[in-house]
Amino acid sequence: MEESQTLLALGEESVTRGEHRFVVLWTAGLLLLYATGGYFGVSLLRGYAVETTNAREAWVKSSTAVANPALPPGSKPAGVQVSLTMNRFGEFALKESAWTADFDMAFRWTGDGVNPGETFRIANGQILQREKGTSYQRGEERYAEYRVIARMVKPFDASRFPFSDEGLGIQVEDATRRMDTLRYVADDRNTGARPESIPRNLKLVRTLTGVRTRLAGGAVDESGARGSAADTYSQFFFAMLIVPGSIGIYLKLFQALFASVALTLLALYIKPTHVDCRFGLPVGGFFASVANNIYVATLLPSADRLTMTDMTNTVSLVTIFLVLVQSVISLHIFDTMGRERLSRYFDMVSLAVFATGYVGLNIALPIAARPQ
Repeated sequence: MEESQTLLALGEESVTRGEHRFVVLWTAGLLLLYATGGYFGVSLLRGYAVETTNAREAWVKSSTAVANPALPPGSKPAGVQVSLTMNRFGEFALKESAWTADFDMAFRWTGDGVNPGETFRIANGQILQREKGTSYQRGEERYAEYRVIARMVKPFDASRFPFSDEGLGIQVEDATRRMDTLRYVADDRNTGARPESIPRNLKLVRTLTGVRTRLAGGAVDESGARGSAADTYSQFFFAMLIVPGSIGIYLKLFQALFASVALTLLALYIKPTHVDCRFGLPVGGFFASVANNIYVATLLPSADRLTMTDMTNTVSLVTIFLVLVQSVISLHIFDTMGRERLSRYFDMVSLAVFATGYVGLNIALPIAARPQ
């Protein structure tokens, strides 16, 4: 059979076996590129998710360990029952690694030797506002409530954002009295988050309440073996595992990026000889993608690894670049070789592959980034 024999009829011209082979090889190369990128991206994100899960399980295990440091002879620490109720999750500042918490704290104790409501502090944040509420004394038992607004320090993990779950914690300890004079006791039954306090774009998955000891040097001692009550503080903690409204945040972050890629792909419907439009749309989309990358970087903390947002931006930039390469080849086929039908065939096949690869990757990566 002659090389010029028709394999695919397209009007007045035809695509020869050699030309068809070229289009097939181009298609296979693109699919292989997207598949390879997807494989490594999915593997990295799943690895990040496993790391996060293991680290969180280790933290939970250490936080729930019983700590009984030796008390100095004759010491009788006051037992203070503590409860915490979340009223509102405030501003989340990812770049500054902070969030704002609005909560109520209640202290119940016996005797007048301590006043825990006036001397407590937030170990992992700063109290912005403290208002005393209900308080009473019944015999030796004392009770006091406080409304607290605090700015909490929380390094957010950008590696899988916005599809990662996050652990938020509030750590309370007395600013003046150590374990030989004051010990917290967690009131689990009255500690938690009000249903109305949880924003619609957040899902509260789990809470954890407990008491542990903190060495005066700053480290937390779960066993108490390295120190005594004379150099440790009793620390009450309330931890929450939350999952953000991932899809909504994802679309808001990248809607401009996705629009620029869509406009870039529309350029494949334009004849390659219409150079201004055919090449202008991808070039404009490329700069729009760069601008979106800069915008996202201003919102998230820096990371020392390839993150979910980095992958999304990289896939978009590579896709736009490849569309430009395809347009150059298509222009050569159309203008230099005079093969208009082949050029259109090449454009339509490329459009289908670009759209399939790009959409497929932007579905696979978020799925891999979700909590395991």
